[in-house]
Amino acid sequence: MRRFTPCRNAFSYGRPYPDFVPRERFNFEGHPHWFVGHMSSGKVKIERKMKDVNILLEVRDARAPFSSSQYELTANVGEHVHRLIVLNKADLVTPNVGLSMRSLIEESGQPCLLTNASENKNLIKIKQFALDNVRAKHPRTLGLMLMVVGLPNVGKSTIVNGLKRIAFAAARHQGPSSKLMHGVKWTEAKASNVPGLTREVSFFQLSNHPRLYCYDTPGVSLMKRRNDPERNTKLAVLGCMPDHIAGEMYLADYLLYRLNREQMFDYVNALELPGPTDDVRFLTSHISALLAQKTKSQNYMCQVARGATFFLDMWRAGKIGHFCLDHVPNADEVHRLRQLRAQTEPPGPWGPPCYPEVPEGLELHRRGPLLPEGFVPKGRRTVQNPNPDRDGGGNGNSVRRGSSRGGGVNTTDGLSR
Repeated sequence: MRRFTPCRNAFSYGRPYPDFVPRERFNFEGHPHWFVGHMSSGKVKIERKMKDVNILLEVRDARAPFSSSQYELTANVGEHVHRLIVLNKADLVTPNVGLSMRSLIEESGQPCLLTNASENKNLIKIKQFALDNVRAKHPRTLGLMLMVVGLPNVGKSTIVNGLKRIAFAAARHQGPSSKLMHGVKWTEAKASNVPGLTREVSFFQLSNHPRLYCYDTPGVSLMKRRNDPERNTKLAVLGCMPDHIAGEMYLADYLLYRLNREQMFDYVNALELPGPTDDVRFLTSHISALLAQKTKSQNYMCQVARGATFFLDMWRAGKIGHFCLDHVPNADEVHRLRQLRAQTEPPGPWGPPCYPEVPEGLELHRRGPLLPEGFVPKGRRTVQNPNPDRDGGGNGNSVRRGSSRGGGVNTTDGLSR
């Protein structure tokens, strides 16, 4: 494999290292998957307590807003539950990509918020969302109940702790007579960058006036039937499962492939490399030697896995580039996808095997803002929807257009398509 490509003029042709040609594809090996015992019991408890919840906070990693969606827990949320999608760690993507993700999710019909829980950024808006959407409609309620769900290591416990810290800070600012946190214990949820630290559903009181309570839940991975090698590799790179599940070298190789493809060569200067490379073994060996030189230790020399772990940790900390692992479609792409799905025959023995692919976690409703009201494909006529409440069907990730239960589109010969 090519180690590095020297370049005579690094910034010619408007981009760094124009002579370097990255790999066009990545060979996915195996299917990394992590679903342990506490996730199964936690999933049962979450579904059992869902009936008592007013606000459901689905926490995702902003570096993979669609791949990090826990749509299995949010698919059957009742109508009484107000759902808010929280894109955490938004400081690790560029601002324009973060705003595009938020707009795209909001246009699909779900409120969305960009946060950085480690620095308490925008967390106060979560409390404001709960008060505006629930207390105004139920003024006599004894208290508002929140539940935080999501994949492992996306920042759920950090958000719960941040909400408590903000409330305590506001109470100190108001003075001794403040009733905001009267009688509220300073108990915090255990938070770490290690996936799987939270193993039980925990109950916390966030404030006393107004009364605000919260369930902190363990991170639950998707079931194995939802297995997808690229999606799971992205989650492993984000730290949603232990590195040894997929292998440190394998994850470092995928991250190197994505950095080169996105033309993000910050790692070259950060790691004192002569140029960009596609050889992960050369990269990790170089890092190990660099660590051994700076720490004056020989333990790193023959342990390239430590170099791979160091490389992953640098990207996770935002030191070698900010970019999104998921493709964020623009408005035109979403509009074309909606039109294509509207004109596609429903899956069946005489139609295609499935609808056009939709990114997981992005709900494309039957009549979203990007699809004009009353849009009808050419050569078809519509009938009145007998049950509009069930329009769209499914679990929020795929829209079954044309089903008889969803107020389907009928052709001129009267057959429901």
